Amino acid sequence: MIFMDLEEKIDLVAKWIAESERLIVFTGAGISTASGLPDYRGPEGVWTRRDKGLPPPKSPPWDQVKPNLNHYAVQELLKMGKLDYVISQNVDGLF
Repeated sequence: MIFMDLEEKIDLVAKWIAESERLIVFTGAGISTASGLPDYRGPEGVWTRRDKGLPPPKSPPWDQVKPNLNHYAVQELLKMGKLDYVISQNVDGLF
């Protein structure tokens, strides 16, 4: 098995994006966790906590949540003309 460090992985993904003819981003709640919104299946996710009998995780008021670097990266791909589609389950309006 070939092990790659983070920089090598980033370079490989950048190469795939640059060489792609069609690019689709499929995303869900995880893209917004860096903005303070909880995901569903992560260690402190909504369903994870529910299954442990815990209350839902706290999140900031929706009007105070801002896009994060993940959202900006997707927007940049759109501006570059590289992105054909964004498929998202999110309702947070951060894209």
